[in-house]
Formats: sequence, structure tokens, C-alpha cells
Amino acid sequence: MIDHLTAADDRSSSAALNKRRYFKILCLSQTTMNNNIKEFIISSCSYIELNMAHKKCDYSNEEDRKIILKEFRRIVKDILQPHHDDDFLFRWLKARDFDIIKSEKMIRESFKFRKKIGADAILTSAYELPEVFLKYPVTFSLGLDSENSAVRVFLPGICDYKGYVYSLRTMDLMKLLVYFLEYDLKMMHEKKQKIGTLDVKSTFILDFQEFSLKKFYDKAVINAGIQLITMYQDNYPETLKAAYLVNVPSYFNWIFNIFKPFLNAVTLSKIRIYKTDEWQEEVKKTVDLKVLPGFLGGLRADPDGDLRCNDLVNWDAKIPTSYYLKQNMISGTEEDTTMISTTVGQRAIFRVPVEVASSGCILKWIFKTKDYNIRFGLYYKKDEKSKQEAVLPIENVDCQVIPEEGEYICENAGTYILFFDNSYSWMTAKQLLYKVEVEDPNTVETNNN
Repeated sequence: MIDHLTAADDRSSSAALNKRRYFKILCLSQTTMNNNIKEFIISSCSYIELNMAHKKCDYSNEEDRKIILKEFRRIVKDILQPHHDDDFLFRWLKARDFDIIKSEKMIRESFKFRKKIGADAILTSAYELPEVFLKYPVTFSLGLDSENSAVRVFLPGICDYKGYVYSLRTMDLMKLLVYFLEYDLKMMHEKKQKIGTLDVKSTFILDFQEFSLKKFYDKAVINAGIQLITMYQDNYPETLKAAYLVNVPSYFNWIFNIFKPFLNAVTLSKIRIYKTDEWQEEVKKTVDLKVLPGFLGGLRADPDGDLRCNDLVNWDAKIPTSYYLKQNMISGTEEDTTMISTTVGQRAIFRVPVEVASSGCILKWIFKTKDYNIRFGLYYKKDEKSKQEAVLPIENVDCQVIPEEGEYICENAGTYILFFDNSYSWMTAKQLLYKVEVEDPNTVETNNN
């Protein structure tokens, strides 16, 4: 039972305050309480109190779920779009164990990433799939299964990892993956609109037949893989139904252990690893055999009856070096006399301020380090008296192999500051080449700061 709170208790200091807070929190966990009273209590709770209360609630209970969703929607309403329903919001809460502070941070950071990469319009914009993917595809969709979950096949077994990593920048690889994820989500959301309810989750089949350690084992490949995994988990929480890793080689555990520390517990719980075709019985329960390729145990074949489905897969997936950006671009940056060279000392930060005269201008950059990675971010200041604010959060960039290139549509005039952060490196200075441009509808101005 809860102690009765008297007026005298209210006038007493910290003890009464703690008692009132406990009363609020305990009330929230009582499913029999009138919901209007619950919501009133919520409106006067701090973040910390809310988090304590939510941990006491049963979110399998529909009423408790509605209350936390209403509060979470209120907190992040400034970034939401009309199509962001309660199912969408619940994913972020569940991904952070219903910690409202962590959930808000996660969704806000994801929205910044989506804006940076153009995810919201990637299916309708002028974005074109890279030529290297069109000629050497490593994934394809099987549509929806009988439970209306998207099913996608990846082909890590035949993938030319080095070819992809050396032909596309990390951001381009992320954009490519985002395109496929958004494509699958769109299919499911369209189905959801028709039938009214749907658990928006995807099934991935990763086929490792013909996998070669030689073409995989490369530092740049491993780093790119880690970044893609992190991007997926941070921006598409609670959207994985199952991942079947099939036809894996005998030494696969050694490879898997490289990436395992970067997989969260939820993702790990949904991964199934098979050396043989035992996985097929599980997949065949929901996937139509007519759409499952013959090389994966289904009935789909080429028009000539070939079960290898050459219309879907280029089995000769070796990417020619003519696609490599390392040849086409890195040498170009080093020979480009408009590139600026500088050294960012150990434990140092190098800033490049760029003046932008009007909103709508496009800030573009390209940079490369000689031997090591560096952290990069973008900040904005309206004027000298204003505080700078993060536009693109600082993150590690592996630009020692392939130059990092990006752009940002400036929403406001003012000073944009490119941050090259080497403060984490105690021993190593970084040699940096960079170039920055501001482009407006009429002119292109090169800034050699």
C-alpha cells in the first residue's frame, strides 16, 4: 500500500518530495488506474521518473502501451511525419528497452542520418543504382511471404567484397543498402494499408555457397561490413523477422566472431546458421516455392530451365579494376592542385569554416587521409554571437583507401564548420587532403580555407 500524503508531508523537504515521486511512479504501474489520471501524472513527471515508471509497466498490456506511446509521440512530435504510426514508434521504444531518453536519442539520430543520406525520397528521387551493382548484383527480392513479410536474398558467397569496397564509398554502400531496405518496407506498408494490420518485419536469406576467405579478408572490407551492420541496427530497429545464413563453410565461426560484438542481442537471437539445407523446411513454410530460386531449393528457374537463375545472379561476380575508385579518384585527388593539404596533429581538431550566403545552397566536400582514418562532422553557427550546433554528428571515417565525399543542403545562411577530429589519437598525426565548395543555383564558389 502507498502511504497517505498529508499537507504536512508536502511541506517537508526532500523526504516528502521523494515520496510524491514514488507515488507517481507506482501509480503508473497500476493497470487498474483511470487512464486520464495516469496521463495527468505523466505530464508532470521528469524523464528520470518516466523511465522508472515505464520499467514497472507491462507493455503487453494495451492500455500501458497506449500511454507510453502517447508520451513518446509528444516528445518527438517535431520530427514525425503523418505516416509514422504507433507501430513505428513502438519499435524505437522496444529497441531501447522502453528507456524514453535513449529511445528519443536513437530516433533523432536516425532522422539526421536519413536526411543526410536522402532515405525518405530514395525510391522516388533521381537516385540510380550504381552500375557496378547492376552488372554484379548481390541481392534480390522474393516479394512477400504468406505472412506478408518481405523476403530478401543476399549472396555473400559470390560477392566480390574488395571490388565493392574499392568501387563504392562507404556512404554509397550505405545508400545502396538503404535503397533495398526502403524498397522492402514500402512493399509491406502498401500491404498493411490494404489489410489494416501487419507486423513490418523482413526475412533475410544469406547464401554463402562459393564463399572464399581470400576475397573477404581485407581490413577495408571488414570495416565496411561493421559500418553497414551498425547502420542497419541503428536505423531499422525491430524490423528483422529472421536471418538465415546458409551453406556456410566449416571455418564460418571464425568469420562470424569478427562481427558478433557489433550485433545486438535482438539481432543475434534472430540469426540461424546452417551448413546444410536444413533451413529450407523453415523457409518453405512461408515462402512460395515458385519464387524461391532453384539453387536455394525452390522451383524458380530460368526460361531454359536452369535452376541457377542466371537472370537473377551473375555467378562470375569478379568486379573489374576499371570500376575501382582507388585508381580513378585517389590518384586524381593527389594530383588535383585545388586540393588543400594539411596535417592534423595528434590529439588535435582541425576546423574549416565556410560562409554560406543564403539558404538552399549546397555545401560539398571531398577529403582523404594518407594512412589512417579520422573523425568528421559538420557544425553550424548563425552568427558570431550564436552557439554552434551539430548538423552532422562526428563519426569515424575510413578515408585512407577511398576519399570521402559528401554534400549538405544548407537550410540557413551562416557559417558551416567542417570538423576533422584527431583528438582520439594520442600518437599519430594525420595527413589530410581536402576540398570544399559552395554551390547555389547560379554560381559555384570554391573555398580554399
